[in-house]
Amino acid sequence: MEERGETGAFAVVESFTGWWELAGVDSAVGESAINWLSDDVTANASRPPVESAIASKQPEQVETPTIAWPSDITTLCEMVVNGAPLPGNNFGPVRTAPIGPLNPEVMVISDIPDIWVGNEANTPTSANTILLRRMMVAIGIDLTQCYCSWLASSMPSTGEVPDQSLPELADFMRHQIKLVRPKSIVILGSAACQALLGEQLMNARTQLRNVNHDGRNMTALTTFHPRTLIARPAMKAQAWRDLQMFAQRVAE
Repeated sequence: MEERGETGAFAVVESFTGWWELAGVDSAVGESAINWLSDDVTANASRPPVESAIASKQPEQVETPTIAWPSDITTLCEMVVNGAPLPGNNFGPVRTAPIGPLNPEVMVISDIPDIWVGNEANTPTSANTILLRRMMVAIGIDLTQCYCSWLASSMPSTGEVPDQSLPELADFMRHQIKLVRPKSIVILGSAACQALLGEQLMNARTQLRNVNHDGRNMTALTTFHPRTLIARPAMKAQAWRDLQMFAQRVAE
């Protein structure tokens, strides 16, 4: 993977320890030896990616969008902000457009817009954003150089994407992937995993996927959403294993 800027060893270590502490873990190791990375982890990391189409199980009938989907990502973002009736854009009054450079090394996909990424001083910051930034920096990836999008561009009142909306939202996300043209994909959380891969998160994250979409072959990682790691710090070790597996693959 192309370098996204030189990161000093101190910054990497600081970021790595920081995202553990943010989730309530004071240290990565204890006084007694614990086999965090057992032989089965090594086996998983060295296992070749499996071929997987980025397609979920579709119902017989999928709701047709009321307007044509835009053919370029700039127009798509403008339509989202302006409240156009696009999939996922009518769950709430506040809309958040996807953000990031085109043709990125990494595209990050979540379920709802609770992660904000930007260089502007007035860009909102959340615990989810801080943790995700530290997670990515720990494997040498600058989050501001990733393209970040979400299944729903507006926030559902329940805080969760309705299950019945997942097929249409997945189709629209595939359309975005076609326009953004990333080299690899990071899928965060159960809802995005189910929508795009048609699998449960704990099964999908056991190994990387080679996603074939629109004539492009992309490496895909599925892992826990930062909000899950903040709520359940014990899962941090599993997330770190996922990230290491992804970093090794994209560096080849």
